[in-house]
Amino acid sequence: MLSYRLLKNHAGIMLIGDYTSLRWLHEVVHDVNERSPLVRDKDGLFLGLAYDVRKAYERQREILEPPEHYEEMGNRYGVRILWPVLLLQQRMLRCSLGYLEHTAKTQAIAYALEAIIEEALLEDFQSQGKDVITGWRRVDPAHPVIFGMLQSRGAIFCSWTKTERKRKFLQLLTSFDPLYDRYYTLRLERGEKNLVSPGELALWANAEWPDPRW
Repeated sequence: MLSYRLLKNHAGIMLIGDYTSLRWLHEVVHDVNERSPLVRDKDGLFLGLAYDVRKAYERQREILEPPEHYEEMGNRYGVRILWPVLLLQQRMLRCSLGYLEHTAKTQAIAYALEAIIEEALLEDFQSQGKDVITGWRRVDPAHPVIFGMLQSRGAIFCSWTKTERKRKFLQLLTSFDPLYDRYYTLRLERGEKNLVSPGELALWANAEWPDPRW
């Protein structure tokens, strides 16, 4: 079974699972990565989800022992993933399944991942949680530049303070729209707040990601 813990500073979650659940997720991501027509870079960031969960179940990330008096739970394993990265990876997984024949096992693990992300977003962003979920579900991974956009968005996200992440994350998600630059000025004129300017995105396009303080 998959579960989560929130990371510090609205950075993302620790994705947690038992050995079997993480192995299933690893297998599903690899299968989708190989077969999906949406995945153009077969060694790219989507496959990074499989790498992360493999490192977790191989005990190379976080090992969580069962709580006292609940030894029957057994050990679980976790890996930290930033919000912008995980949300794009999940969208690629979910949308790719619409193009592929897949098993009940694949559907089960995909829905489990989606469910914990939804729950975690509501917990982390509270009053904005539903809007963040809506923004996440509007990200279209079919566009060929979406994962390229993650370079600048991820760097900006890592540079933000805890307060900035909570205030600006929803608008950062809207910037994954391929037409964002075209509509940015219009949205400013309408009085929308916390937008990330195309100029700022350009400045971070080739920057290393700062320490996310997670």
